[in-house]
Amino acid sequence: MTGYFDGASRGNPGLAGAGACLIEDGQVVWECAEYLGTKTNNEAEYTALLRLLEEAKSRGVGEVEIKGDSKLVVCQVNRQWKINLPHLRALAAEAWRILDGMNARITWIPREENRIADALSNRAIDERK
Repeated sequence: MTGYFDGASRGNPGLAGAGACLIEDGQVVWECAEYLGTKTNNEAEYTALLRLLEEAKSRGVGEVEIKGDSKLVVCQVNRQWKINLPHLRALAAEAWRILDGMNARITWIPREENRIADALSNRAIDERK
């Protein structure tokens, strides 16, 4: 199974949305488009990853490849980059907690390969409730 995540913030901080999806055998089996209120882009990206991880874990997914176009989030969660901001450190810690016991690989992809999650994150802002 493959998961994609993306966050959007219009203003940074500004109106924000999180988008994520799970794909199995070429079909979207789950998607999320969540309006987040006022957040930074990095907060939106982390929130999208957390929603994806929560869903994969709740489904008991045995193995998942997670892809996102936020180099900061991918590298911080993979413990390749230092996390200087306390609120981002807390979000990364939540990701690590969920990842515990999961067989997941998180990789960076170029933005153009993340169209579904990007569209979901922007839809969340456009259709905010």
